[in-house]
Amino acid sequence: MHLIKGLVIYQGLMIGRARKLEPVSWDLPATHISPSSITAEIKSLEDAIHSLAKTIELQFNELKGSEEEKAILSSHLLILKDPELISQVKDSISKNLVPAAVAIQQVFSQVQEHFKNLSNDFLAQREADYRDVEQRLLLELTGKQQEVLHNWAADQIAILKEATPSWVSAFAYYKVPAYCSEQGSLTSHASILSRALKIISITDLAELWEKVSENEKIILDALNGKVIIDPDISTLQYYEKLNANYHKPEEPVIMEKDSPIKTKDGHRIILRCNLDPLSDLNEPTKLNADGVGLYRTEFLYLGKDELPSEDYQFSIYKQVAELIAPHSVVIRTFDLGGDKLSHLIPSAPEDNPYLGNRGIRFSLSHKDVFKTQIRAVLRAAIYGKVKLMFPMVKDYQDYLQAKEIVEECKTELQKENIPFAQNLPLGVMIEIPSAALCAEELAENCDFMSIGTNDLVQYTLAADRNNSALSDYYITHHPAVLKLMMLTLQAGNKYEKPVSICGEMASQPQYVPLLIGMGFKELSVGTSAFLRCKKIIRHCDKELFNLIENTDLGHLDSIENLIFEQLKPYYKF
Repeated sequence: MHLIKGLVIYQGLMIGRARKLEPVSWDLPATHISPSSITAEIKSLEDAIHSLAKTIELQFNELKGSEEEKAILSSHLLILKDPELISQVKDSISKNLVPAAVAIQQVFSQVQEHFKNLSNDFLAQREADYRDVEQRLLLELTGKQQEVLHNWAADQIAILKEATPSWVSAFAYYKVPAYCSEQGSLTSHASILSRALKIISITDLAELWEKVSENEKIILDALNGKVIIDPDISTLQYYEKLNANYHKPEEPVIMEKDSPIKTKDGHRIILRCNLDPLSDLNEPTKLNADGVGLYRTEFLYLGKDELPSEDYQFSIYKQVAELIAPHSVVIRTFDLGGDKLSHLIPSAPEDNPYLGNRGIRFSLSHKDVFKTQIRAVLRAAIYGKVKLMFPMVKDYQDYLQAKEIVEECKTELQKENIPFAQNLPLGVMIEIPSAALCAEELAENCDFMSIGTNDLVQYTLAADRNNSALSDYYITHHPAVLKLMMLTLQAGNKYEKPVSICGEMASQPQYVPLLIGMGFKELSVGTSAFLRCKKIIRHCDKELFNLIENTDLGHLDSIENLIFEQLKPYYKF
């Protein structure tokens, strides 16, 4: 048995057999054509471009996603129809006397190398887009076929070195339910499409390709971000039970939609959704959620040729505020570092971006970018119940600096006679241990707090959450983490300020009873986990509080026994 940890792209659970998919490799001979063949080669190129363009346009029209998702396919179409690029390919055919396929390789390789050398995430994604279009164009031109998917078996899980938008589109067409890949990121175009098309998936799985064999039994646990290869009997039995529960007929879970979000003995729990601009904004309403507890704004910045304007951001925030009303939406300010925007904002390279100039630090050091976002939020807040939250706050001083900039923006808008919300609630994310240890001062001064468990675990235990080699060190329920969470909750209770959990911990079924029993009354979860979390909440009762109160939360063994043994009746695994 072998376990590899990775990044969850789209939540789900599947037990099946591995089917490894490799892209067609192109070892084209260095042959030359005669001058008389130039016209025919160019005609073949144009026919291939025309045929592939029709295929992409069809996929574009069939994709029922947001404009951001459609823009991915649109960008591939723009590459395919780029007159300068195609002119270079034709010139290579006529001047170098090479076949169209070789000319495509030569020109596209030069473009990809250019983007690769510029070295940042945005341009790396552009390189991936050109690589994907090149692959599809070569297949179209040569008549070769990618791995045939029409004979896909229901229990097969796709194994990839790297997912591409064309692979993901093919998975949707052939109803491939799940995949996992060795390379990838949460913000890649393939990942964005996977979420839009609801394909269970995990990426960034180190050494996956060499560790898994064709047709080998694997468990794809996209609830907790891990793939288990050749599971032992006890692990397989555990996941078979878990899988049976997870894939029970949906009616009992869907019935939860209209039931009150209360514990069995009547304690009201606030349950909200986590969203980003790529999500279906109608989901919280469909689920009868208590609003949006975390609206991530990073995707408004990523993959853009220019920074999003105030008016553009205003239109997005206004839309979500109106759709979620009368419930509240918590908009989190930009939560990435300069490495993600180095194509737009000059930024010195950092040896460790996770401990670098990111989150509120980046915003405070780029005041013009920050003010553009705050002004847009202030303007949009008059159209609904909007709150603003600052990420990666280390202490009260960070919060105070951010609040002062909000006041500056209010003064500017007032002078410009632009309507805005006068009393915008301001909150902080507790995701750095120092913030939890300073929670009293923060609770005394801010309007609300939200615990981001993903980073809190990472920073408390000094374990990179994206490093699969450290999976044994990244322990969500570690006593140190729970103590910091309790400090934050106690500070919030003292000053009567709400404290919510918006990290992945709240979306994982085994942790919901623990959080409720610890006293948390507000959770914000992924939309795919919402109804199951709600069902678990409705199974909780006063005995749960007694059970947790009488457990020694200072020792890991006690906590694990509590979660994986004593709490089983609450989450039904």
